[in-house]
Amino acid sequence: MKNLGFLWLLLAIAVVGYVLTSFRRESFVPEFLDQGNVKKTDLTRRSNYSQETNHFKPTPYPQDPILGVSTPFRVNMFNSYMV
Repeated sequence: MKNLGFLWLLLAIAVVGYVLTSFRRESFVPEFLDQGNVKKTDLTRRSNYSQETNHFKPTPYPQDPILGVSTPFRVNMFNSYMV
């Protein structure tokens, strides 16, 4: 009878261990993962010199006369002026 209680204890520990390890695993669906970077890498894999950046060409804006004195500072791609 002593051994029967010990076997129940081992069985309970095994069941708890199985439950903890089975719920900890996450199964990901490959269709839901973002594959954009993998595709971009495949496109530029053979070229050592091709570069892709997030650079954009600014939209043209009306050329009004700038009031003030030019300073040596820049804000992003624009020269700054002191009024």
